[in-house]
Amino acid sequence: MKQYEAGSIRNLCLLSHGGVGKTSLMEAISFTSKATSKLGKVDNASSSFDTRADEKERNMTISTHLGFCEWNDCKINLLDTPGFLDLLGEAKLALKVVESAVVMVDAVDGIQVGTELVSRYMDETNVSRMFFVNSMDKDNADFDTVLSSLKENFGSSVAPLAIPIGTGAQFKGVIDLVTREAFEYEREGNGIAKSVSIPQEMLDTVDTLRIALMESIAETDEDLMNKYFEAGELTDEELRKGLAKGVAEGTIFPVLAGSALLNMGVDQLLTKIVNLAPAADSRKEIEVSEGDEVKTVECNQSGPAVAFVFKTLSEEHLGEINLVRAFSGKVQTGHEMFNSKREMPERVGNMYFMRGKDRTDTQQISYGDIGGLLKLKDTHTNDTLVEKGSKYFVTPLEFPEPLVSVAIDSKNKGDEEKIALGIGKLHEEDPSFTYKYHPDIHQSILSAMGDVHIEIILEGLKSRFKVDVDRKPTKISYRETITKPVKYVEYTHKKQSGGAGQYARVFIDLEPQPRGEGYEFIDKIVGGVIDQPFRPSVDKGVKSKMQEGIIAGYPIVDVKVTLVDGKTHPVDSKDVAFQIAGREVFKKAFEMANPILLEPVVELKVTIPSEYTGDIMGDLSSRRGKIGGMEPIGKLETITAKVPESEVKSYSTNLRSLTQGRGFYTKKFSHYEQVPGDVAKKVIEQSKAELQEA
Repeated sequence: MKQYEAGSIRNLCLLSHGGVGKTSLMEAISFTSKATSKLGKVDNASSSFDTRADEKERNMTISTHLGFCEWNDCKINLLDTPGFLDLLGEAKLALKVVESAVVMVDAVDGIQVGTELVSRYMDETNVSRMFFVNSMDKDNADFDTVLSSLKENFGSSVAPLAIPIGTGAQFKGVIDLVTREAFEYEREGNGIAKSVSIPQEMLDTVDTLRIALMESIAETDEDLMNKYFEAGELTDEELRKGLAKGVAEGTIFPVLAGSALLNMGVDQLLTKIVNLAPAADSRKEIEVSEGDEVKTVECNQSGPAVAFVFKTLSEEHLGEINLVRAFSGKVQTGHEMFNSKREMPERVGNMYFMRGKDRTDTQQISYGDIGGLLKLKDTHTNDTLVEKGSKYFVTPLEFPEPLVSVAIDSKNKGDEEKIALGIGKLHEEDPSFTYKYHPDIHQSILSAMGDVHIEIILEGLKSRFKVDVDRKPTKISYRETITKPVKYVEYTHKKQSGGAGQYARVFIDLEPQPRGEGYEFIDKIVGGVIDQPFRPSVDKGVKSKMQEGIIAGYPIVDVKVTLVDGKTHPVDSKDVAFQIAGREVFKKAFEMANPILLEPVVELKVTIPSEYTGDIMGDLSSRRGKIGGMEPIGKLETITAKVPESEVKSYSTNLRSLTQGRGFYTKKFSHYEQVPGDVAKKVIEQSKAELQEA
């Protein structure tokens, strides 16, 4: 296919709450633009985009899919992103490589929590947006109610450009308020509208809404405002120019309507994308990192190649395909580039323009375009390919802290390596989850954005890498410490039977350190009462005991040990004797120093509709949470609280229940603090029981 200049490329992602119809819209766009010969359906598994086995089984998009079409001499690249709340990290990555987004809203259910979430992501990335009110063919579809809700939530920037003709079974088509034309469609037809007269009963509504649209557009530009006051109206061309300017600047959010499933109103959406969405060359610079420095580099056709990997896909019988956006220059087949994130060369082989599972060969991906690179050696999501000699990379996306964790063990002995390999491969495709072994609790912990996210990862591990695992609840990484100093604590280790003797006598002072200061060992021996080579052995013995724990088997932190006195035997003293003495004297002193248990505390930022504020604050307090503050964000409220980690294990499910699915949160580790006495007693008893069983 032909190569398009950046000025003729539109890059968009489709965003919405789950189940609103993004993939159906991708299918309708592909069919209407004649990119595909049939209208694929998600429900009967004939979609060109939801092709993974787990996507078909769950009937939902799990991974970002790339598609493209040609319309009115432009190339439109579209990214279909998951709408399920656990998987919205995919939407964040997609927003990094596009200039615009189409936010889909259900004509019956209206604005849902996913819509609110992706709107915040768009605010953070400053992409332009338009709304597509989908499923106008459904019973109880109500465009006017949805439009009012959009205006209420997103302000006066919301501007309808098209309104539906009829709803539900009577939905026939749409009226373009800019050109004052009406269009009707054949249900599940070729998607190309037939021009008709505006229904008589809708003329007044059309005139009223068109005047309101004209005023909204005039307000975005002083020249247009003056012309509007002088002439009392704007021409169609002035409306289009004003709209494009307002959309690009984020002062106008166009609203369109249709039915993706029945392929109605889709051609009008495509035309508005071409006419109004910012072109790929509207992005003049991109933020990059080089060492500790963050700077910007210019984006243009003639500059050095810069390609950002925003998604890694794995296809059976083909291998890994990296989806890239060329921010500058061009990526060419056979060209050697440099992965500046991993500091290694990569030779570019086969590359494609992709439409779901279908691929079109190309020899280059030029500035502003998006495509797929096949079988790079070691390049994955969030990496950057640059010209040799460049060292900067596009600043990677930082994912929020995973919210839900589970401990996993191999069901079959010897599968540990296969688990690590499989998880590593899955993580290259989806960096939003983490997996690591925690030595203090002796568990391998998989952490993801929700229960469904964890299920998807483990299903992938089983189906693709043939590894089955057992799931167990995660333990909490408690710590042990002391609260008072003790002086001149003595221990003598003496072994005189059964071979060579052992002897070591040590005296230590033990005192607590400020929280977070860690461990400190001080040697204050004077006069050679302990030979110099044996003093580090005491330190080594103390450290080994600190790792084991004393009151509940958890690592010990924030203590200072001072070696103050001791005695050496000229024959029987040796390294092992002083290590044992160090362990035992530390244990003795620790038990005398009023030991306590510490628990990890996380900082939660809970964002909810304001009507749920009281319920959520009450729930956080019941979890021993300390409220830090509240910040209003439009009609939402963000509550910051510090809560013990043990109290938020099931918080994701509980929050959704309390807010009817409209609340969401982030969390990150904050600090350790003392466990209350009654809670500590239960933890210690349980830990001792587990240690005895082991």
